[in-house]
Amino acid sequence: MSEYMGNRYRIVKLLGKGGMADVYLAYDEILKREVAVKIMKSDMADDPLALERFKREAGAVTKLSHPNIVDVYDVGDEGDKHYIVMEYVRGYTLKQLIQKRGPLPVKEAVWVIRQLAGALMEAHRNNIIHRDVKSQNVLIKDDGTVKLSDFGIAVANDSSQITHKNAVLGSVHYLAPELSRGKQATMQADIYALGIVFYEMLTGDVPFKGETPVQVALKHIKEDIPSVRKINSEIPQSVENIIIKATAKNPNLRYRNVALMLQDLNECLKKSHLNDPKINLKSSDNGSDSNDKSKRKGRKDENPLFSVVFLLFVSLFSIIVLLLVLFFTGVIGSKNKTVTVPNLTNMTVQEAKDLLAEYSLEVDDSRIVWTLSDSTPKDLIISSSPAANEEVERNSKIKLTVSSGIYAVLGEYIGKDYETAQEELIALNFKVRLLPVDSKEEPGKVVDQSLEPGYKYDSAQPPEITLKYSQESSIILSLGLMGMDIEDAKKYFEEFDIRYQLIEKDRDFFDSEEIIDTAVDTVIRMTPKAGTLYNRDSDDVVLVYYYTNHEEPQGEEP
Repeated sequence: MSEYMGNRYRIVKLLGKGGMADVYLAYDEILKREVAVKIMKSDMADDPLALERFKREAGAVTKLSHPNIVDVYDVGDEGDKHYIVMEYVRGYTLKQLIQKRGPLPVKEAVWVIRQLAGALMEAHRNNIIHRDVKSQNVLIKDDGTVKLSDFGIAVANDSSQITHKNAVLGSVHYLAPELSRGKQATMQADIYALGIVFYEMLTGDVPFKGETPVQVALKHIKEDIPSVRKINSEIPQSVENIIIKATAKNPNLRYRNVALMLQDLNECLKKSHLNDPKINLKSSDNGSDSNDKSKRKGRKDENPLFSVVFLLFVSLFSIIVLLLVLFFTGVIGSKNKTVTVPNLTNMTVQEAKDLLAEYSLEVDDSRIVWTLSDSTPKDLIISSSPAANEEVERNSKIKLTVSSGIYAVLGEYIGKDYETAQEELIALNFKVRLLPVDSKEEPGKVVDQSLEPGYKYDSAQPPEITLKYSQESSIILSLGLMGMDIEDAKKYFEEFDIRYQLIEKDRDFFDSEEIIDTAVDTVIRMTPKAGTLYNRDSDDVVLVYYYTNHEEPQGEEP
């Protein structure tokens, strides 16, 4: 492999190997940043199905933009090498975190799964089904941000699914039962896998294991997911209920979409839900209703009149129920024209819009407030007004407060050496202005800072800060003074508390070499010279010579 890909990405080292592609750490020479480059293996490039899967990953992820999805920067090929350039996430996988720490605390697990749910909502909103949600494909940055990666077998919801002779793609430990039966992947398959990941975080391991993949798949089809509360009784029932509903054998009994699952995740740790009863899904949770159909069919054959009466009764009952629902939801009638505001915390604005639409509500785009947050990642919602669980009229507009980033807190630099303080602040991307002042403090120590300790700032865009420090009694006159504009020179002397005297001379005072190509009103001579030591405690005055007449004398010289 050449050292560069695309004449731009310098390969640094191998990060990991996969069945279809290898991932390398690289350096983008143009944008000066580290990136991850996924390069398809040469022996796979001749496989049309593998190549199509690789291209599909690139096509899928480039449609997505979400703080919890790994960004894709570039796609290309070089000879027979096909590659995808992605955000480099410096951190570790969720699987590695679980292996190292064991079961995660409930609050931490809920926080992680909420971010993953937000990522899947964005994918599903763009009609992309991931199909390989698992803890190995969840990356955790050093700052705690969760990133969903590896859309290598993702498909559009309405496109064909690429397999070899009906082979099932995706890790079998997270595979929804219907996929093992050969059915097409839907959003509910991703929701099932997300429920398994949630289980894994809370218990420290996946629910089903076996000696072969087939044995594991059969357990997903036939066996109930073990109770997380039997493993850890401290887990609230409201949390287990989410896993039960997300991992239902029958896709129709799972969450209809990720937004509904995310709403439960936002509510599950509240005191009002800690004593929720355990939900009990229907007996058809095995994904098959053939027995029920047989019973209904037999009953129809035995008594046609009974079947007709039964269908009329069911139809009438359904109409009555529908009218009651429409009446009490305010679609018809004059009562109950209000709805409860759902919890929008930690959603993106678009996710909130999608969820509010189901409640006949909308976001007030003109009143979105962006602010720094102590814990909510950038672009996620901090709060809403009216708040969650408040009753509002249908078609009301909801005001959102959205995080513009997690703030950092400025430390105290007073008493530090100004050079050390400057280095620390520059490392935090601050623009630092140094200002020497007279002080009784030890020379070189910071005596004041323009931003108070404890000041909250956006770590991505720190403001400018001025450090005042106790100046040394002696200073070397800057060589840059020579040729400096006289007004800038005055500012230099005043800022560094240097006594000076400006002396204006005509061109006859200077040597011919001094005035060649030198601008008017610039420093051309100093006493003492630039680059020499000057003692501020002395009574010495720096003499600064400059000239104002740059024209050649008229007529003949006398």
